[in-house]
This record gives sequence, C-alpha cells and structure tokens, in this order.
Amino acid sequence: MKKSDLTGAVTSVKTEDLPMAANTSISHMLSGKAAGITSVQNSAQPGGGVTLRIRGEASTGAGNEPLYIIDGFPVGGSQVEPAADNRYSDFGSRNPLNSINPNDIESIEILKDASSTAIYGARAANGVIIITTKKGADSKLKISFNTTNSLQVRTQTADMLSRGEFINIVNSNGSDAQKALLGTANTDWNDEIYNVAFGTDNNLSFSGKLKNIPYRVSLGYYNQDGILRTDNAERITGNISVSPGFFNNYLKF
Repeated sequence: MKKSDLTGAVTSVKTEDLPMAANTSISHMLSGKAAGITSVQNSAQPGGGVTLRIRGEASTGAGNEPLYIIDGFPVGGSQVEPAADNRYSDFGSRNPLNSINPNDIESIEILKDASSTAIYGARAANGVIIITTKKGADSKLKISFNTTNSLQVRTQTADMLSRGEFINIVNSNGSDAQKALLGTANTDWNDEIYNVAFGTDNNLSFSGKLKNIPYRVSLGYYNQDGILRTDNAERITGNISVSPGFFNNYLKF
C-alpha cells in the first residue's frame, strides 16, 4: 500500500536519520524520532528488551504490541521465542526488531491509526511498523564496512560505610556474637561487581548486480558487556538478499 493511498497518520523514518551508535536494536534508535511512539527499556542489562507503544496503551488484556511487517511479511511479537536456557530472554522475546541488525534496515514506516486495520485487519489494532531492508541496486560491486566501539562506566553508586565506620557501628550497637564476626577484610563491593564495559558493533556488506539480479550480502557482529561483571549480550547476524525482476520488472521475487 502506497503512503499516498492512506488517509491516516503515517511517519516515515530513514536509517540515516537515526543515531547509529552502539545500539542493540532499532527499537532503541526510534526513541524520540517519531511522534506518538513511546519506547521503554524493560531492563538495564545489555540487550534488554524494549517495549514499543504507538499512541499509548489501547487494551488492558488483549496486548498492546504493534504489528511488524518485515519486507512484506507480518511478524507478531509472540512469534519470537526466548533462548532455550532462558538466558538473556529479554534480548529476543520482546519484539522482532531485536533480532534484526539495524545496519540492514533501509527505512521504517509507522502506521498509527485505524486506517491500518483496513489493510492488515484486527492484528493492526495497535498500529503497524513496516520495515524495509536494504537491497542491492548498482551493477558495480560495493563493499562497505563500519565499526562502532564504546566504553561504559558507572556514574554513581550507593554510598557505603567505610571500614572504620562499619566497625564503630557494630561495636556500638552489635551483640557480642556480631562483634566476634568482625575480621580484617576491607572490601569495596562496588568495585568487586562493577567494571568498565566495552562494546563493539561491526558490520560488513557486499552489494551489486549479477546478470541483472541485484544482491546484497551482509555480516554483523555485536558484543556488549554490562557494567555488572556477569552481564553480556552477543549477536551474530547474516543476511542474503536477492531480488531479481522479470518481464521488465513486472514480475519480482
């Protein structure tokens, strides 16, 4: 459906307008870039799920996830299952955008109101997010590589008692059994559990046209540590797009 055929509210977002920093998914990048779109991160861990809402909550029990259309195929949020061992389940279970490399996305169209239900039915009651991925076009081979690297540090932690202050409180208010447990250790537990988090996002793509058949091949590697030592999110993506046309492009695959 062309945007010109719609009478409702439509927002078009190009990936070049989005901040291509070390983001886990396109969900993070949409925040603040489209009117009426609310993006809420559910978890602070790397790869944490993001909840997208178009014009707020619409139902108390029937779900509020928008319908995702990826290159013409409808994908619902419930179709993306968490990992078998349930580790980092927020990374893939919240919405399909978390499994797509943001560098493979060409543009995003957001349908916000009831006109979208006329196209896609009741599934579009909470709005529609249409995603178009990049395709090969030019006859010349084009090779592209980009990398983003980042460091994250904690900015503030809870105030802790010093060793001397802790010992004074125990000696003043503790029982004899508690006083007997005081040892000689002097551990800052904030330093023990937090660290400087390194993140890297690397993407390599080849695109061109082989005997009138446009193609694009891409590889991506994303790895983000958390400031909590045990947190980490890793994503390896591969995408092959072949889009031949026949009969003067009246028939496309």
